[in-house]
Amino acid sequence: MILVVEDTLSLRKLTRTILEKDGFSVDEAENGEIALEKINSGTKYTLILLDIMMPKMNGMEFIKKLREFSETPVVFITALSDERSQILAYENGADGYLTKPFSKALLLSMANRFHQKSVKPLIFENLTLIKSSRGVFLSEEELHLPTKERELLFYLVENIGIIKTREQILDAIWGYDFYGNDRVVDKHIAKLRDRLGECSKFIKTVKALGYKFEV
Repeated sequence: MILVVEDTLSLRKLTRTILEKDGFSVDEAENGEIALEKINSGTKYTLILLDIMMPKMNGMEFIKKLREFSETPVVFITALSDERSQILAYENGADGYLTKPFSKALLLSMANRFHQKSVKPLIFENLTLIKSSRGVFLSEEELHLPTKERELLFYLVENIGIIKTREQILDAIWGYDFYGNDRVVDKHIAKLRDRLGECSKFIKTVKALGYKFEV
């Protein structure tokens, strides 16, 4: 999964859309502080696309803290094109550097360089998930899930065995700008379980905490 850390909502969503259309799984954070919270919660990322100028914790501060415990590849995507900023980024542990505005082709090239898209299906008894196409199949019949239910299922599977709170699920699937009640998660879980039939047993409710996917 790729983590996009960018404080400008429109650019963050655009980057996510480009990557997802090419088959990548994507998560978002609006600053370095939130990104670290996600990583410390146990979410695994294979690539981090990182802005520099952000509130609360900027990109340089973030990568310094990240490199204390993780070697996850980091590519800066920033409006700072001066040589000094690029040198500082690499000195702090960056693996790549793109300047804004960037082309779709260059973004995908950088993503493919550091992150391998999954082509092997994920199979859990009669439930099959294809990460590259976001396809969901039940007993070899494709399930045409609504977008939120599909993303909810993939999010839980990609964090298999890890408890995710309703708040974490809301942030990952609905975004930080969602102002609804967190019970929307329960409603979507219930609908998803109905559609999965006997395979709904893999979605576990953890009392007073949230949900996890467990085989």
